[in-house]
Amino acid sequence: MADGTAPEKVVIVLATGLSAGRAANVAACLAAGVAAAAPTWAGWPLRDQGHIESVASSHLPIIVLCADPPRMAVLALKLGEPRPANCQLSLFPAYAQDIHDAETYRARHERTQHGREALLGVAIAGSRTWVDRLAGSLPILR
Repeated sequence: MADGTAPEKVVIVLATGLSAGRAANVAACLAAGVAAAAPTWAGWPLRDQGHIESVASSHLPIIVLCADPPRMAVLALKLGEPRPANCQLSLFPAYAQDIHDAETYRARHERTQHGREALLGVAIAGSRTWVDRLAGSLPILR
């Protein structure tokens, strides 16, 4: 994905207990993060017969899973392990919900060890094998 190729699989893992609005916001932010790493799987320019110009959503399914705090903590620790080429992560740490400035977030992110940080969500995009190893046992969000 660093080279722009589309991932084989994309999942978003959300922390259990988020309100519907918070879950939607976290998922949207995470999807935007991983989509930016591989523009070939989303965002194609489109134009309809009425001349409305838009961009395509992902042509890959994005599976939304959930994890309770113990499972999210295990996942967070695994995220620091070496990963295959062309695999991407996007993190939504709990502290991010109180930050509304990109530079403030970047500075906080750079001085935080996220393997031990409470996460509200994670997007994982890459090879099916890698994604399944990290999140394959998690249930679908209902």
